[in-house]
Amino acid sequence: MKKPFIVLILIALVTTVSLFAGSETTADASLTLSAEILGINMMKLTASPFTPETPSIDLFNGAADNENLEEISSAEEVADIAWLSILTNRRTGFSIYVSATPLVNADKNYEIDYKISMNETFTYASKPTSLPFVEIKPGITGLSAFSYPISIDINDDQYAAALEGTYTGTVTFTYKAN
Repeated sequence: MKKPFIVLILIALVTTVSLFAGSETTADASLTLSAEILGINMMKLTASPFTPETPSIDLFNGAADNENLEEISSAEEVADIAWLSILTNRRTGFSIYVSATPLVNADKNYEIDYKISMNETFTYASKPTSLPFVEIKPGITGLSAFSYPISIDINDDQYAAALEGTYTGTVTFTYKAN
């Protein structure tokens, strides 16, 4: 009985050693990562230029707004009534178009024209242009901030001859991705 027992122990030992000794099997594991970065194309009117060294959405949202009704009390040019500030990561660039409506009284029987200027481009409320006021070409390399001063110049003669009342007009800025 000792012989078969010893033989069983030897077989078990040889099997165990052969299972763990000299194994040249290797194993690999891999992990694939993927990220989708969504476009950031934000624009708003601000009280001052938005030009941080490292722009972020939080800083942009915290920039002081200037989306108020601008009071005009004379026909003199009003320089830098607001800043059009833009935050984008669009690598192909963008264009900004501007349109405006003349100042019109409540009875809609009298208009006052004005010129709106931004980035060395201008248009008249009564004669809109289809040209972009701002055109940023491809080449944006990360989240970037841009700010442009906005100014208006009221038509002096129409302002001086205007009927009494409250006049309102709207300036619209349109962001178009390239």
